Amino acid sequence: MNPHYSAFIELGKTLAREKGLSWDMPLDETGAALDGVGWNLTAIANDVPPPTHYLRDLGADAKALAIINAERDLTPLARQPLSPAWQDLVKAAVAEQLLFKRNTSGYVSQSIARPLRVIATCVNREPWQLTVDDLCLAIRVGKAIQATGKLGDLVAGIIKIVFDAQQLCDAGQLYSSLAVPRMKMKNAIKAKHTWSQEELRTDLDARKREERLPERQAFWELTRIVMTEKPRTFMDDLRFAAIRTMIVTGLRIGEAALLPVGWKRERTYVDAKGRPAGEAGGISTSLMIRHFAEKQQIEESDGRVLFENAQPVPDMFRQLLTDTLDHVAKLTEPLRATLKLQCETGRLLPWYRANDVVPFTEAYVRLMGNPFWLDIEREPFIERYRKSFDPDVLIDLQRYQAERARNGPISLDMAVYQFGKRLLDRMRDGQIALRFRRADGQVQGVRERMSWHNTYLHVGELEDHIRATIPTKVSDTMPLPLAVGVVQSWEFLFVQPKRSLSEERNDGLCDVTRCMSVSRPVPRFIGLALGDDKRIPSLFEKYGQTDEDRAMKIESHMLRHLQNTELFRLGVADTIISKRFNRRSVAQSYEYDHRSLAEELDQIEIPQDIEVMLGEKASTVARLIKGGKANGPIVDAFRRIQATEGDAAAYAYLRAEADGFHATPYGHCLNSFTVDPCPRHLECFADCRHLSATDLPENRQNLIQLEGKFKLALETIRARPSTSIGWKNQLDHAGKRLAGVQRLLATPSGKRPFPDGVDLSMPRQRGVLDD
Repeated sequence: MNPHYSAFIELGKTLAREKGLSWDMPLDETGAALDGVGWNLTAIANDVPPPTHYLRDLGADAKALAIINAERDLTPLARQPLSPAWQDLVKAAVAEQLLFKRNTSGYVSQSIARPLRVIATCVNREPWQLTVDDLCLAIRVGKAIQATGKLGDLVAGIIKIVFDAQQLCDAGQLYSSLAVPRMKMKNAIKAKHTWSQEELRTDLDARKREERLPERQAFWELTRIVMTEKPRTFMDDLRFAAIRTMIVTGLRIGEAALLPVGWKRERTYVDAKGRPAGEAGGISTSLMIRHFAEKQQIEESDGRVLFENAQPVPDMFRQLLTDTLDHVAKLTEPLRATLKLQCETGRLLPWYRANDVVPFTEAYVRLMGNPFWLDIEREPFIERYRKSFDPDVLIDLQRYQAERARNGPISLDMAVYQFGKRLLDRMRDGQIALRFRRADGQVQGVRERMSWHNTYLHVGELEDHIRATIPTKVSDTMPLPLAVGVVQSWEFLFVQPKRSLSEERNDGLCDVTRCMSVSRPVPRFIGLALGDDKRIPSLFEKYGQTDEDRAMKIESHMLRHLQNTELFRLGVADTIISKRFNRRSVAQSYEYDHRSLAEELDQIEIPQDIEVMLGEKASTVARLIKGGKANGPIVDAFRRIQATEGDAAAYAYLRAEADGFHATPYGHCLNSFTVDPCPRHLECFADCRHLSATDLPENRQNLIQLEGKFKLALETIRARPSTSIGWKNQLDHAGKRLAGVQRLLATPSGKRPFPDGVDLSMPRQRGVLDD
């Protein structure tokens, strides 16, 4: 056994013991915890449910096992517990990531425990005996399990952050030997470019990492929907508002979902005399949006806490954002009042005393959220409510039904009968302790004929029944931790009714003024609107005007990439952009910069008269030189003339040599081919001093492919040793080309990888054998 493996397991046991966890987990024949719980990771990490994550399956991964069995010609393997060594490794990795590195329970469950179980299922070795072939098999199986390849990518990642980081394998560091491409992002697997290679190489309008930006048509269709369409449901109204906020602010999906109701922060500016700055030509007031910024944790900090921050709102978006969020605050006020009352009292039905009895019909509305308990004409109320989703309409509806019930014979809605019948059947079968009662509190026999108009429920019994049998109806009352203090559930803006099936599924209404089940907002409610789940209709499917529109989707983070790029394109300083998006360094903002080279060059100014004199192509070269994005003999000559003879002579020289700019498959070339063709035949990586490196993804992809081909060529040549001169020449040729490609890959954008290469613009010296 590897001593590093033993030390890691001891670390895990120590962490578990300090947390009061039992290391030994009794399992059944499939590897599932006998108590059905195992380790409650959410509770261990002091995370706030929902959701709740568990470590309770230490058996073979079912989907991975199915793939392995399908490839075997032998008897299929049965699902059984992992070996004790693998079980210890899974528990130690979970304990270390959760209790030492303080990652979230969701991350640990999906990105640590699951990949480890996949590896253990695919191999017939102990953890310290793994080889590269074993891990490649596990990665292949992981990719086969999920069509996106995400699980295979997680398996590759676990090798780096667990096996190699802890030095668990006898074979040493394995990640660098895998040679498995990792996923760049969620959309990287989709072929988005339709241009030919030549167009991508030569067109300066090609954006860097364009796949991270939304498609133009999808973005404008989404904007049309959330800005002009009338939402059909209460939840859609919230989704429209959240997406409008993301478009305007560039907030992450989690930041938008968790906006506090007290989001508005205003600043007042005065001049030296105390007068409003607007009277002196400045700005008197500015608006900022308070939010809980993500990715603010420092190393070893608690990943669960929220960090409060504020983002300035441009004046052009001030009214739109204020109207949007004030509208949401009005819509969700009844839900926040319910949630606050539940948090303060610890009760599910805090409007009543625990010993009260309430009419069955009233309890139905509280529990199900459906405001229609009488058989009445619904359409007038539905149309009226959907005009503005004003909660006063729901109050009027309740008054109307109560008055109808007092003044004459009534008929209950069929859904009420069905709900009561299901409860009665469960009472008769002895499945629940809840009982129907009369107005005086006396219990009715379960075999009696029920008069639903005069049937009541005991409040305390009903609360116990809900907690025991339908916990999904229990509101999210636990507060979320801040760096200092907590934020209560009712302080969030986008609180929602839990499982509002009466509206979302049954095309009815959800009574937000009386519904007892209130959910804390989660990013999923926005993600579903953008098309994250194919099983649930997105806003495109609901409100799109054509079949093409209805088939669209957008990743939420694309809106942030788009705004970042637009701010760069408009010339906003990178420091201001970084501050706006709560980043710690300017370098992070450039990861979101997807401007094309042409857009970057537009921000580099040259005198207008010079630009007219140079023309389009020479102006482009001038901007490349000024921006430090090009090097080569022409650039050196330009700077030498500029230093000795002045700008006019330098730009005149540049005008004459303007054809010396070329976009090659590997970078930018600044050599004139007016007289002779390229002497390297586009082998720019063969010590060509005219080549400038770029950060264009197409160029890097070409170089990475070349690197792989040259490595393969070298292996093939070395596998067939010879003493001939030709064999040595082949080996030398491939070795130099590989070194050149690798040097070009390591060169920063705009720099020359081969500054000391042969100047091919100069005529070759004639030798004695030349004519």
